[in-house]
Amino acid sequence: MKMVVPDSLRALRSRNYRLFFMAQAISLTGLWMHRVAMGWLVFRLTGLNSALGIIDFAASISVFLFAPFAGALIERWDLRKTLFCCQAGCMIIAFILAFLTLTGLVTFHIVVFMSLMLGLVDAFELPCRYSLVSYMVDRKEDVSNGVALNSMNFNIARMIGPSIAGFVIHAVGEGVCFLVNGFAYSSTLLAVKKMKMDRPPIGKNDGSRSRPLKDTVEGLKMARKFEPSRYLLILIASTGFFCFPSIVLMPAMAKSVLGGNSETLGFLLMGVAIGALLGSFIMASLKSSQRLYWWCTRACLAFGVSVILFSFSGNIYAGIALAAPVGFCMVTSTISCNTLLQSMVPAANRSRIMALYTMAILGIPPFGSLLSGRLADHLGTDWALFICGSISAVIAFYFMKKIDRVRDQISEALEDPEAVQWEN
Repeated sequence: MKMVVPDSLRALRSRNYRLFFMAQAISLTGLWMHRVAMGWLVFRLTGLNSALGIIDFAASISVFLFAPFAGALIERWDLRKTLFCCQAGCMIIAFILAFLTLTGLVTFHIVVFMSLMLGLVDAFELPCRYSLVSYMVDRKEDVSNGVALNSMNFNIARMIGPSIAGFVIHAVGEGVCFLVNGFAYSSTLLAVKKMKMDRPPIGKNDGSRSRPLKDTVEGLKMARKFEPSRYLLILIASTGFFCFPSIVLMPAMAKSVLGGNSETLGFLLMGVAIGALLGSFIMASLKSSQRLYWWCTRACLAFGVSVILFSFSGNIYAGIALAAPVGFCMVTSTISCNTLLQSMVPAANRSRIMALYTMAILGIPPFGSLLSGRLADHLGTDWALFICGSISAVIAFYFMKKIDRVRDQISEALEDPEAVQWEN
């Protein structure tokens, strides 16, 4: 008997995707609890805004350096087995960090090293997870909805996980967040084991020889040659550089500007989560991908504006209210860009392009975190947010005009990705 679900959630009618979706809801929430706990732990150990930037940089620099290379490699790997190995590696890292924190042995340098290791695994795991979605749905026409729901899951967890972590840290400390995350990974390991597929989820199985370095370069050339992909990747990367650090600076905003504690951080991130939930449901309810370029460009512009407004928060109530648009814009911009890229790219090349997207949203922002952390140390957290939001809004407006002019190319690629001249 087929499960009856709303059309906006139609990808959940597929058994494999349903298993994956439910498991990821648990696993990703644990992941973001882990990351906010690392941020609060580092701020407690050092008391420096710049240290928050350093830890975010350490967590994502491996993604920046290795994601394009990883995307070229996993095109020829079994994505299901690759995801299982990556999740197992993340589980081990979480348990090690939990042990060190709960026993009082953890130091700032240890946290930086563990962040580097987690980032190295992420360089392979994230493009693998993005690409696997298209193999888990039973109908081709459900792929775009599956991509949207997968992104929704990721971004909801990105907002809800930190909210839960804020309260857990206040009650029992950071070590418990790391422990919970370690156990949360078991949900995805179990789901991957229970999946049943007619054919191995391998993007390129034509027998051609693996050429990781050459394939990486070709992936960059592909993204550069096709104007819509080039503009979208630059837009989301610049937005990530200037606006994503607003989440990284939340602990400093809660403590230094609003005079609160980890519970205050939980409330702020709850405001972000409310906006994220609204944005996620709107994205999942869209029946067509044709207008996603409009949502992506406008959300990136609004993201910069929302960070500017958030910088004016004078109390916790204003902070919660102004944090909601930050969450809404972050989710709508990333979901729409992710879905557009996956829907426009031929299956054989999807892992390469999604690796570049992974680099844009996770590899580029750490550099912005370093900048915003330095600005916050010298000018204050609120001024750092104001400056970064202003620059992001100007860049987003510029690329919004460019992307609007190539909307016909986007429509053609969405109709038939194979017909688009991606390669030289």
